[in-house]
Amino acid sequence: MSRFKHIRSSNIGQLVIELVAIVIPLLLLTTLLNLLPASFQQSLAGDLLLNIAAAAIIIAVFRLTLRRAEHTSLAAVGLARQQWLRQILLGFFCGGVLMSLVTLVLALTGSYHITGIQPFSIVELVFLLISLCLLALLFARNAKIGFWHYALFACLIFGFLTTTVSLLILIGGAIQEELIFRGVIFRKLEASFGSWIALGISAILFGFIHLLNPAKSLVGALAIIVTAGVLIAIVYILTRSLWWTIGIHLGWNYFEGSVFGSQISGHTLPGYFSSVLTGPAAWSGSGFGPEAGLACILIVGSVSFFLCSRAARQHLMLPRSQPHTASQDTPSERTDISVNP
Repeated sequence: MSRFKHIRSSNIGQLVIELVAIVIPLLLLTTLLNLLPASFQQSLAGDLLLNIAAAAIIIAVFRLTLRRAEHTSLAAVGLARQQWLRQILLGFFCGGVLMSLVTLVLALTGSYHITGIQPFSIVELVFLLISLCLLALLFARNAKIGFWHYALFACLIFGFLTTTVSLLILIGGAIQEELIFRGVIFRKLEASFGSWIALGISAILFGFIHLLNPAKSLVGALAIIVTAGVLIAIVYILTRSLWWTIGIHLGWNYFEGSVFGSQISGHTLPGYFSSVLTGPAAWSGSGFGPEAGLACILIVGSVSFFLCSRAARQHLMLPRSQPHTASQDTPSERTDISVNP
């Protein structure tokens, strides 16, 4: 075997190849979009175009590199067709619940204030919340889709009407980051160094990539490492499903920005409420968003610690000497967050 073939067949070699294959077309896309008027680039339409186009590129490259470089399928890395909608929706629900809990704590401590409400949007929000909760309950009890699922999906779509553009932007962003950080970086690092090291490195990289955001903050990046970086990686370890991680990522950002009107790592998106965070920035996160605050770190950090300990007790944290393969535990065999001791 030649040296190049040896590098290409190694996990780190494949990691580098896949990241380069993703970055090059993304740089080309950014260059092309920079030719457009600055006013369009800074608009909601420009943000939508960038995120949807980038997500489409990453999906195409991810699928191609899996087939050509790794000789494996989407299902083997956590994108099985079975129950994908159920897993995304349950993840979305869990992400929304976490952000709602963080916002509730901030409100009770006087740090979160609603400054504006769109009256008709509140009707949509009620439909959204009720249908989402009922769908999550139905899916948690039974994976099979029936009449009530379709009826509740219709209500859910109605609830998304006001925030359709914001939702599409966030879907694009969640797909991009999950395919890169959990689908490529975490997965290939885990195969070489085990789950704990892969979790730590991928969380650090995930946090520091947010320094590219408008309201970049070192404190915010460090907070994301401790919260979302660890949380989403451990969810992937527990479920081996990228649908779950995309859902949690999307639910977190959607409730943070479109529902509660907070900053999403420095970004502002239209939603049901407009709001402001006051008090010590160390507690609320201030202009970067709640995820940079101590309230979020304590809540999400506690959940992450619980899930990490659960994964360790269930022997799901793979050691360096035992790389994960599809034959050991395919995503279709473990797609729910287990709570068994």
